[in-house]
Amino acid sequence: MPDLHPVGHISSGKAQSPYYSRQSVKLTYTNIAVIRSRLAPLLRLGFEYFVAHVATRLLAAAGSLLLIRLLPVNEYGFFTIALSAFLFISAASDLGVTETLSYFRLRAAKNRRSWEPYFRAVIRLRIHLFCVGFGLAAIYIAYTASRVGAQNSSIWVVTAAVGVAAWFSTQSGIRTYVLKLEQRYRVVYLVETTNETVKLVTVGLAWWGGFATASAAMGGVCLGAWLSASVAARALGPRVQLAAEHMAARRRRYSGLLLSQVLPILPGTIHFTLQGPLIAWLAAYYGSIANVAAVGALGRLGVLIAVVSGFTATVFIPRLLAISDDRIFFRRYLQWWVFMLTFGAFVMTAISARPDVLLSILGSSYSGLDKELLISAATAVIGTWSTFSWHINRARGWARYQIYRVPVVVALQAPLFYWLDFTTTEGVLWFALGSLFADFAFQTAISIAGFYRERMKRSSLGGQN
Repeated sequence: MPDLHPVGHISSGKAQSPYYSRQSVKLTYTNIAVIRSRLAPLLRLGFEYFVAHVATRLLAAAGSLLLIRLLPVNEYGFFTIALSAFLFISAASDLGVTETLSYFRLRAAKNRRSWEPYFRAVIRLRIHLFCVGFGLAAIYIAYTASRVGAQNSSIWVVTAAVGVAAWFSTQSGIRTYVLKLEQRYRVVYLVETTNETVKLVTVGLAWWGGFATASAAMGGVCLGAWLSASVAARALGPRVQLAAEHMAARRRRYSGLLLSQVLPILPGTIHFTLQGPLIAWLAAYYGSIANVAAVGALGRLGVLIAVVSGFTATVFIPRLLAISDDRIFFRRYLQWWVFMLTFGAFVMTAISARPDVLLSILGSSYSGLDKELLISAATAVIGTWSTFSWHINRARGWARYQIYRVPVVVALQAPLFYWLDFTTTEGVLWFALGSLFADFAFQTAISIAGFYRERMKRSSLGGQN
């Protein structure tokens, strides 16, 4: 007797009909297709980011390590002071201003208006902040470099180079962020790769020509910043001029809206902008030029570990913010934490096992810094975690308690001045690690409180319904 139930031997129920079986298979294939369509863009972005970012990091690493081996210890110490001033100007001319474009872009889209006037307002404010930051950086370079024995002529040349490099870096940073918002990641990768390639080439030319000085090294930073700014400006086209015309009548209004987003986080941003120069100053004031050079060289290795934070800010967080369902958002948030914790554990285990391998890359002048290397690596790992937590808090609008950021971190930093010996490289690095860990703990507490409040809010709304 033929089998009348090809799906099974239970004769009752719609689930056993051949029609339902075909529909189930069709639905299964449809679900798989939906999953693949959702994963494919993220996987493509992740692969492109991995290739581009690895290439950029390798170029940066090659340039940095070649420079460490090329420059004498005293010149690299001077370059570390100049580089910390350059990074200070770049951060001080931003202070979170550029990232407000993501908020204003969303606001303009909801109101069906152009967001380019806010773009111009950001440029104007950053120019003013640049002037202030450069003035402070010039004083810092003059005082700190003279304390470690740098010549006045070299100080003036390096200060001018720092200003020029920071100016073009500021222009490049604004436009690159707009390109990220427009999800033109390939152009962003081109800008970043251009910068690092030019710096590597100039370091090679300096080595070939025998110009082993901090001035020559900063010249390469200038040239890289200028070319990357040119590439970014060409990619965006004439929108700056268009925005300038639109801003003529409403400049004050847009600037006020911009400041309303920046002022709540300003104290904390200023405080952490000063941390880089503070670390270099502590090494120079209490130690010697050799301490400054060691801090700078180990910091260059730590930058390589921060590759995860770059992917977090460039690709993962923008994709995460597109999720409107809070439960899915929280699940993705936890999944990324698992990845970052695993990556951090792997990095620390590898460096603990063979610190001599990385130190040999720096050269004989930096041998024997095993413990200092571990501290620098831990600082980079925790910096990745802290950056992620800060971005999440900013994106979710959990800024209510950010006004306590500086008092809390300063209160935790204060005992370090009494416990640590800043005449050693190890003491300076422990201070950097302790300061960063204090901010990480603060940002994590805000994230936990934020998610808890959102959960309680959903529960109360569910109870009312």
